[in-house]
Amino acid sequence: MKILFIFLIFSTSLYSKLTFEELDLIRSYSDVDAKSIIQNGTNFCNNYFKKNFSSNELNYQNSFACKFSKKRNRFYVFMLAVDKRDSTSLKKFCSDILLSWPEIFEHIDKNFKFKKKDYLGGFYIENFFYDKVLDFSNQYREDQRIINNEINNFILENRKNFSSDNVENNILLQKEINKVNKIYKKIISKSESNLDILINQILKDVVRYKIFVNDVKHFKSYSCNWIPGKNLVPYIKQERYSEFENI
Repeated sequence: MKILFIFLIFSTSLYSKLTFEELDLIRSYSDVDAKSIIQNGTNFCNNYFKKNFSSNELNYQNSFACKFSKKRNRFYVFMLAVDKRDSTSLKKFCSDILLSWPEIFEHIDKNFKFKKKDYLGGFYIENFFYDKVLDFSNQYREDQRIINNEINNFILENRKNFSSDNVENNILLQKEINKVNKIYKKIISKSESNLDILINQILKDVVRYKIFVNDVKHFKSYSCNWIPGKNLVPYIKQERYSEFENI
């Protein structure tokens, strides 16, 4: 059964048509303990912006947040919401906001290569360990310290799963050691697995950026919208967050 699902994932006829929802379903059949790519990717993205950016450092009320819409098969990185009080055009207003966020700006600018973004790291499930994406420096001592820390964290979090049977305990522990070492070798060698390639392709198709704007002067709400790697000029549409919230 597992071989069949692996074949389905990488069949050339289905490769470009798979969605994250379908991929999660396939992985759940082949591994009952498989983590949801959608859930991990969304949670990691939101945590990234919470940890790395403070609204106190910005001129705007809100930083970016992340949302996956299964209905639309879109992953939105969005800002909610900015009040516009002057006569500046909406396109310029949104573009100016975008310029203050280099990570997002570089993902939209067609002059930059479409490369993996840190806040999307949670979708690359093979790099995911202990609820975070590991980052190695290729400095042996530092990397070994990271590995040892992650194993210690695993022991602390799973101490209830250990028993008086040391053989079983060692098997459980060795499984995690092998897992983190596999991730380490992969990152250091800068190699991509087939699953990485597939996830990267899906992300290219589904990621969208939005900034919600309250036009105080005209008592209307709009959203500025971008597609990664396409154009810095946003597509504007009249849209309230309440309409977007339930998609």
